[in-house]
Amino acid sequence: MKYTIFVIGVGIFLLTSCSARDEFLEIDKALAEASLMQKVNVEPLPSFPTQSNYDYQSQAQRNPFHIIDKDLDLTASKKTQVTEPDLMRVKESLELFDLPSLEMVGSMGIPGKLWGLVSDPTETVSKVTVGDRIGKNFGQIIEVNENELVIVEKVSNGQGVWFSQSRSILVEE
Repeated sequence: MKYTIFVIGVGIFLLTSCSARDEFLEIDKALAEASLMQKVNVEPLPSFPTQSNYDYQSQAQRNPFHIIDKDLDLTASKKTQVTEPDLMRVKESLELFDLPSLEMVGSMGIPGKLWGLVSDPTETVSKVTVGDRIGKNFGQIIEVNENELVIVEKVSNGQGVWFSQSRSILVEE
């Protein structure tokens, strides 16, 4: 039964697909008329002057597409080689921000024990003291004054050698 229905369905499909259709005649007629129409002349492309070869002679100079980190551009006398920082250590909250984005807003404490107050870009004020970590370059606070935080950062030269550099954050008035 299923076989008979299938054969009848295929037969009907073949008969209807082979029937003549008037719309194909109209398409053929429109294409024939279009081919008899006058052809449009297209202007040739303009000729361009030939370019002379340029020999790049600046291989020994700095790559213009390489970003310069001004913080790493220290003189050799200021650089001190240090051990590699612990890259697996859990970072403190102020280590998520670049030093220029942090702002010292004040200090508090008693003589001999002073804390700095640092505001981050999210406008959160944090209390910091000597030994706390700060900044993306593995910075550690080595001195807290009433108007200044002194920080030592560890910076890589990109070849596996680490150097220390001293930076400060001043109270902005």
